[in-house]
Amino acid sequence: MRKQVACLIVLFVMIFSELSEASHARGKEPAARSQAATALDPELTNYQYPFPVKFFEANTQGRKLQVDSYIREQMAKLHIPGAGVAVIINGKVELMKGYGLANVERNVPVTSNTMFQIASTTKPFTAMAIMMLAEDGKLSLDERAAKYLPWLPAIYSDVTLRQLLTHTSGVNRDVRTGNVDNFTLDEFKKRLALAPASFKPGERWEYANTGYILLGAIIEVISGESYGDFLTRRIFKPLGMNNTRYNETPGGSTTRAVGYDWLDGAFRQSPYFAGGYSAGALVSSVADMAKWERALNAGKLLKQSSFEQIWSPVKLANGQPRSFEFRGEQAGYGFGWFLTSYKGHKLFTHGGVLSGFSATINRFVEDKVTIIVLTNSKSGADRIGYADVLANGIASLYFSASSAS
Repeated sequence: MRKQVACLIVLFVMIFSELSEASHARGKEPAARSQAATALDPELTNYQYPFPVKFFEANTQGRKLQVDSYIREQMAKLHIPGAGVAVIINGKVELMKGYGLANVERNVPVTSNTMFQIASTTKPFTAMAIMMLAEDGKLSLDERAAKYLPWLPAIYSDVTLRQLLTHTSGVNRDVRTGNVDNFTLDEFKKRLALAPASFKPGERWEYANTGYILLGAIIEVISGESYGDFLTRRIFKPLGMNNTRYNETPGGSTTRAVGYDWLDGAFRQSPYFAGGYSAGALVSSVADMAKWERALNAGKLLKQSSFEQIWSPVKLANGQPRSFEFRGEQAGYGFGWFLTSYKGHKLFTHGGVLSGFSATINRFVEDKVTIIVLTNSKSGADRIGYADVLANGIASLYFSASSAS
């Protein structure tokens, strides 16, 4: 009896939280602030899910409550100050919500429109922009990058655009001195000229931020616009992505999240890093990322033949497909997307991590389920993001419920 009563109490609290979120959408900020504080409650680290599988699968509200409780528990356990989360099923938003705080010092809650730095989740946008120019007849993927970038070092004279897109170009993988290194484009050119090539073009696969910076430079040369202006005109504005921008520095806006590290038992603001141009410098909200996902799901902005190329695994110069281990699974790489699986479910994904932020979009293409997570924190390790942890946990809830039915 006590256990049943406890379950009912938890259910009441979570439904009240849902109502608080709705109140915020109507402009009642105090309710949202209260909810944000609840998301950081350390007592939630010991929370046990009271909902059985059948309840989870039976209805949308049941799924939302289960996911909601999981996110809150993990945020408290991992010391994540804020997160934006969306779950899209069959092209329709099932859950879209902000959790916790976008700005701890000012007690500003996260909403679905809060802007986070999305780091390397920028790369799929860069790849899409290249494909748009290809469809316009302004470039060919098998052209040499040096055609558009005469300053490219001679060791890269045979590198093609296709190889830059698929991380098989052999360009030095990263000319940064660390994950917080804001350099100018002129400095980038100087460093690239001094850095050794990683391998001959098409010989191997190696993830390279440098390659996607070069793609951004090519977009600018061909379009005659800045990278940010081109994406705004061709992608963001057509989709109504009004809170997605390029290289926007943090300021006093309540719509822009602040990045944090958990140090000595408290949240400390992380040093600012722009993200590396077209390899990782976009900021976006979970609401905008959901708009982009729906466009991908509907096959908008590009021809079907272009999407087929984007989501085809890379082949090396010898014609052999290249697979590698990625998050414990075998994976390939397309144009700006990792092509892999999670617990037997086919997955197209990309994430990103930089100082104070992590992001991921997980597209389970056969299940028609997409999970998007943006956070204003990461773990201490350079490449480990809390967004991946949350997204994988949400996926596990969905797929474990499905397999148990």
